[in-house]
This record gives sequence, C-alpha cells and structure tokens, in this order.
Amino acid sequence: RNLFSGAGAVLSQHALFGHSIRSGKSMRFNTGVKGDELFFIVKYGPVHVSLNGQERDLDKGSVVFLLPGDEVVFTNKRKDDVEIYEMQMRSATPDPARGTGAGPSFMMDWYDMEYRPHDRGGVRQLFDRKTVMTNRFDIHITSLNPGISSHPAHTHANEEIILMIDGEGEMILGEKKQHITTGDAAWVESMIPHNITNLGKRPAVYFAIQWN
Repeated sequence: RNLFSGAGAVLSQHALFGHSIRSGKSMRFNTGVKGDELFFIVKYGPVHVSLNGQERDLDKGSVVFLLPGDEVVFTNKRKDDVEIYEMQMRSATPDPARGTGAGPSFMMDWYDMEYRPHDRGGVRQLFDRKTVMTNRFDIHITSLNPGISSHPAHTHANEEIILMIDGEGEMILGEKKQHITTGDAAWVESMIPHNITNLGKRPAVYFAIQWN
C-alpha cells in the first residue's frame, strides 16, 4: 500500500510503500543506474536478503539502503507473510559520484545497531551520509519512555519522515496534535514545529528519517 507520495524542497519525488511478501515468494528491486534511490525497513520478519553478494536474514527494525543501479532481493522463508517498508527518493539534480563516494549499498541488522540509553529512553544512530539524491541522509531510531516527550516542539531545516514501528503517541505538527500508532508515518516539512509524546505504557519506538 502507498502510505504517501509527493515532492519537497529537496526531493522532486519521494514515496513510502508497505509491502507484504507471501510464504515462499520473493521481491526484487532494481531501479537502474538512472533510477530512484531506495531505503527499506523490515516491519515484520525475519526475511532473507540478498545484496551485492551478501546473504543475511534480517528481523524487525533492520534496514537496507540501495544506490541506483544495484539490486536487492527479499525472500520469505517463513510460513506466514513478512512485511517491509520501501522509501523511494528522486532528486532533480542527482549526483552519482557523491553517492558512490560516500560508500556502497548496504544492509544493517537490528541486533548489530548500537543502542545508547539516555534520560528519555535511548537512540540507535544508524548512519549519516551523502547519497546520490541528497547532500545528507540521516537515520536514527528513538525509543521513548512512557509519558515522556521526545523534546519541546522544535524546528529544523531538514525535511523528515517519522515512522512509528512500535507503540503509540501524540504528535505535534505545526498547530495540530495528531495520534500516531504502530505502522503510522508522518511527513514533517522544513521548519515546522514538531515533537512526539509517548501515550502508551511501554516504550514507543520510531524511525526519524531526515535529509537535506
């Protein structure tokens, strides 16, 4: 399903999709050297992933980043469905040298991500790098304790997607307050005040995906 699609100040086209893969089936992604840049999050796994000669089983919260021209295959070896998110990114001024110079396509297992606790919960900083489509692509995962706010409502120049992977909360977006729960995504424009407060009785876990 298409969670949203549109354009922003940096990306001429970006979209977020949810995919279900049935037992014994595979999904292959390759946009070509002049195609979109792709970012994947495992919503429900484990799912077997083949990327650039590497083979791994990735569980919930694990990620894959795919440069244009590369290929990734997700294979479901379970007896029930697995689910992944796919984020597509396209810029009017792509820079292949900038992207490949920052490093290759890659995957990261949830269990390999360093967790750093703090007084509100904790954070996993996945990466912060240049890409073909962006000057800076920054991903971190926040774990927010019950009853706690991420921070006072603030603004930043980066555009951002918030993707809740576990829990529920109230999100301030500009002058509005909106309920956000597992599987929901929010689009935050540049310089729009925003924050999240955990309304649940367990930690709320969400991806913060920023770029400029």
